[in-house]
Amino acid sequence: MNHDMDALIADVGEQLEALVLAADGLGKVAGHAASADRAITAAVAGDGTLTGLELAESVTAYPPQQVADAILATIAAATADAARQRAALLARLSESLT
Repeated sequence: MNHDMDALIADVGEQLEALVLAADGLGKVAGHAASADRAITAAVAGDGTLTGLELAESVTAYPPQQVADAILATIAAATADAARQRAALLARLSESLT
């Protein structure tokens, strides 16, 4: 093989490795968030699926709508955390493919 072909094969190998690492990383993305008072914590998978929700007993002292709003805000923050992680992985992948 000539030098150009060897270089092309090496580039393709590096790109394949970058794709494999990105796929592995995307599978491990997990977003986490807690409310300001830490009474509510949420965890989401990389696809935004809620995987965990913990409520401290102290939330029972608040009106139901306030608790519901705080739960939704905490889940949204965890989802945003996962989205930031995904975006960072995909940006690194994009850089390695160019």
